[in-house]
Amino acid sequence: MADRLLEEGMAFFRRGQRDAALEKFREAAASYAAAEDPTGQGEALNNAAVIYRLQRRWQEAADAFDRARTLFREAGEVARQGQVLGNLGDLYARRGDDEAAARLYGEGAALLAQAGEHDNQAQILRALSLLRLRQRRFLEAMMLMDASLEARPRLSLSQRLFRPLLSFALRLLTGGREPPGGV
Repeated sequence: MADRLLEEGMAFFRRGQRDAALEKFREAAASYAAAEDPTGQGEALNNAAVIYRLQRRWQEAADAFDRARTLFREAGEVARQGQVLGNLGDLYARRGDDEAAARLYGEGAALLAQAGEHDNQAQILRALSLLRLRQRRFLEAMMLMDASLEARPRLSLSQRLFRPLLSFALRLLTGGREPPGGV
């Protein structure tokens, strides 16, 4: 029952029917909770939180992400914790709290690296790089983009062409040394 509700929510979400998707995700979360399935409940809450974030319902999004994170931590779901932290980082970035967003992105990327989820880790590092770029912290942004590319198991052609240029620019800017603070 809960799995079906979650799938229905995803179908509504893909069709752009956010309110219907949100209702299904909330129903799924309640059903997973009744079945004592914290991972399923966390997944449904994470999905609901994404919709809340898209609807700019900031506090509801933060509460749902925090609850999902707690459930995943208690269930030992390291990769899912990392994904929630990335989503929570997006929430804080959209609200304009860049330092909280950066901290959450960093924690999420570390958990995803620990779990071997390198594509997702790379996505979060890219989001952090773009955040630093908007802050005009160019060297840090470049270092994070390089780390994002390094984390990816496979690079696209454009990424393979971009990476040596980025590495060259970093070597020029740092005089070949590791920049202070690292990534």
